[in-house]
Amino acid sequence: MGRVGRGLKGLAGECGEPAQSVSRDMGWDQIDPKGEGPILVCVNAGDIASVIGRVPVARTRDLVFIQNGMLDTFLEGCECSGNTRGLLYFAVPSLGAPVQPGGPSVFTGQHSEAVVDWLQGIGLEAHVIAPLKFRNQMSSKLIWNCTFGLLCDIHDESVDMVVANHGKDVSALISDLVQISNRAIGTTLGGPETTEQLCAYSNSIRGYRATLKQWNWRNGWFVEAGKRLGQTDGCHLDLLAERNRRVGTGDPIKTTQS
Repeated sequence: MGRVGRGLKGLAGECGEPAQSVSRDMGWDQIDPKGEGPILVCVNAGDIASVIGRVPVARTRDLVFIQNGMLDTFLEGCECSGNTRGLLYFAVPSLGAPVQPGGPSVFTGQHSEAVVDWLQGIGLEAHVIAPLKFRNQMSSKLIWNCTFGLLCDIHDESVDMVVANHGKDVSALISDLVQISNRAIGTTLGGPETTEQLCAYSNSIRGYRATLKQWNWRNGWFVEAGKRLGQTDGCHLDLLAERNRRVGTGDPIKTTQS
């Protein structure tokens, strides 16, 4: 029960919507091997494998993955590429803090309608979208995490202050990552449009402080994709080096895996 899981469970309790919670140590017996319905996975991307391993095999198809980051290859390897996926557009700044809505969350897959109905029942806007549209939005959200995690670290500011004070860096970094995404996985994002959307989202969750983390699933994926594409320089790599100089934590590959 981390920030997201606890936040959603709290809202469900307030609104009288059904929700059973599973923690690292408790609640696993509630997952009926013969049951049905969505199981929302609210863990860090690096913990997905352990969750899949503990869920009854017959219920694996019911897992709904809402993690940020590039999960596609990993889920294919776990035979979960056809599972329901979601992108959450709200923030939970700290453990136990109230959920801060930041626009409609989106879902695609077999359980998408059920999850959307449940989220709307606890006061959070959500929509069902087609798989191809989801892929673009997944990449866009990933770019938001990579951009504002990196720039918040460099400037020691919240996401809205980064937009206000460092607009040129924001625009250049987003454009750089959009180009890599479009070439690497076939998304059809535009730099200016994506910048406008992601800045608007940042301004909707004022005070939230992002940080560079989950390297392999986020910024690290763009670094490796860039290498495969023959891109050995660019705004992203320059700003990663700047972060190292300012934050003083050394190689982010070694210090931000979480």
